Amino acid sequence: MSYQALYRTYRPTNFNEVAGQEHITTTLKNALRNSKVAHAYLFTGPRGTGKTSIARIFAKGINCEHAPIENPCNACPNCLGIQNGSISDIIEIDAASNNGVDEIRELRDKVKYLPGYVKYKVYIIDEVHMLSPGAFNALLKTLEEPPAHVVFILCTTEPQKLPLTIISRCQRFDFKAITVRDIIKKLKEIVEKEKILIDEAAIEQIAIYADGGMRDAVGMLDQAYAYDPDVITVDDINQICGAVSFQKQMEIVSALRRSDATAAIKAMDELIVGGKEVQKICQNLIQFLRDILVFKNVGMTENTSSLYQNPDFLELSSTMNNRRLFFYLDLLNKAQNDIKWSNSPRLYLELAFIKMTNDEPASESRLLEAIESFQKRLDLYEKKPEGIPLSPIPPQPKPSIEETTSIIEKAKNGAVSPTIEERVNQERVSPSVEPTIPSPGPVSPDSNPSPALSESACSDLSRTYPIEFVEEVLNRGNREDKNALIDRWNLVRGANASPELATYANLIGSGTLVASSGNKIIITFPTASICNRLMTPAVKSLGKAILKNAFKRDIDFLALPTDVFQSVSDEFINAWKQGKRNIRLSPIVCPDLRDVSAVIEEKVEQSEPKVVSDAVNLFGDLVKVKK
Repeated sequence: MSYQALYRTYRPTNFNEVAGQEHITTTLKNALRNSKVAHAYLFTGPRGTGKTSIARIFAKGINCEHAPIENPCNACPNCLGIQNGSISDIIEIDAASNNGVDEIRELRDKVKYLPGYVKYKVYIIDEVHMLSPGAFNALLKTLEEPPAHVVFILCTTEPQKLPLTIISRCQRFDFKAITVRDIIKKLKEIVEKEKILIDEAAIEQIAIYADGGMRDAVGMLDQAYAYDPDVITVDDINQICGAVSFQKQMEIVSALRRSDATAAIKAMDELIVGGKEVQKICQNLIQFLRDILVFKNVGMTENTSSLYQNPDFLELSSTMNNRRLFFYLDLLNKAQNDIKWSNSPRLYLELAFIKMTNDEPASESRLLEAIESFQKRLDLYEKKPEGIPLSPIPPQPKPSIEETTSIIEKAKNGAVSPTIEERVNQERVSPSVEPTIPSPGPVSPDSNPSPALSESACSDLSRTYPIEFVEEVLNRGNREDKNALIDRWNLVRGANASPELATYANLIGSGTLVASSGNKIIITFPTASICNRLMTPAVKSLGKAILKNAFKRDIDFLALPTDVFQSVSDEFINAWKQGKRNIRLSPIVCPDLRDVSAVIEEKVEQSEPKVVSDAVNLFGDLVKVKK
């Protein structure tokens, strides 16, 4: 047979070609370079992660004619003979088919003979957990004290089945599942060498379906190339894997969100007629809802799918909250468990769809709708501006900070009448534009501006929260830079441990980075009071210094409440879907945000307890300190 499968053709021949196992290859290279080779190794980990491949590379490394060397040369007769299997001193044993005590006794008897061609005789025992208890006992003594010319390499996917007496006699290396990023990188190398035409999204889909196994990923690419030699698309990958396409998943979940059970069941029937398994449909829907849940609560990470940038996905995710997602996931998980043991798997998925869209008065679906409706009304009520004065006060020149402080001190000593405004006017020395004491009366904590803010601060937000900043970041968005910053976001706190920066570094580090254009970023926070504090000129200067310390470059930032950014991004996405570019957005409107562009930040005394300063930084004017 002339054709060789891609996963065999591109099996790594040295440690540098191994993907995703740097913690193991580095250790083994150092051991080879320093001639510190142990007598027994145990390689454990998921399938297709490189256990047997690394065992063969290691066997070449210790027998290379240029040893000690950290990587086999793959050019000398020893390396070439081991690679093509012509040297009989490298023995590979499949423990699944040679698991009896007689086979291991035969191995034990042959161990004492010297190798015929190379320096070390290497026994690679694959799936070693399949050996019988008697076989393990027969191997035990030889494994503990083998001859100087023998090296054992045991490979297994289930180390928990091995006796502790075997594990304790080996150097153990735990192989990890290979990340989506590493799999994509390796697949692109193969695609380029083989000149295979494939969509970028199809490569990503293969990496996701491989579930951490490089061999599975390369095998899937080989199968897809045989299925469609012209151009491999995402639909081709879904077809050969039996998976549900993204559009069908969107169609079903959208129908469920509209409480349209008929449309959801009809879409499921079309998939079943097309050859999809019910269990696979259920599994893909769980994965899709999980993606929405992760996107809404975690955001982008290095392994996130390009699905997170699909406009239809973003629009659907904006209509679903965590409560509804967990409700759907619970029903689908239960249906998946029932499907495994049923002769009518389709029935359970249909019942799950109907329960998700049940419109009866006492149903869970109607209760969920009522809770969501009430929550929306409550949110609108809480955001309603309050604090209307009890009686109108004629406009007057505003007192200075010194005058205000004097009045407060006299008030504490009982020397001021209850009408604070009258006493302020009596003791005013010269007009000033500094802030006044807030007028008395019940005021909402969320809508009450900080005492350090001007009353005119509420009128215009464009100086503190310019929409041009948001437009530039979204229009010139750099996803790779954003992901890189998110991966190192912990540096914001770690690189700013000095007392003068630590408090604000912790505050900025608690935010969520949602967009980046390289030199400008947008950070969201749960409350507007945090944003108002961070956007004061003095604090923003500290914030830029904090970001520069963390990422070693100048970065400007804008702090926005999560709900405000969600509204702005929804407007941007809708415009993008209509084909618009260089999009212009509506100005930012939020009753809780303030124009703090002219606020002078006062220094906190060093004697103030750290817990108090941290609380003020986090919650702003909501904090009341009792002496």
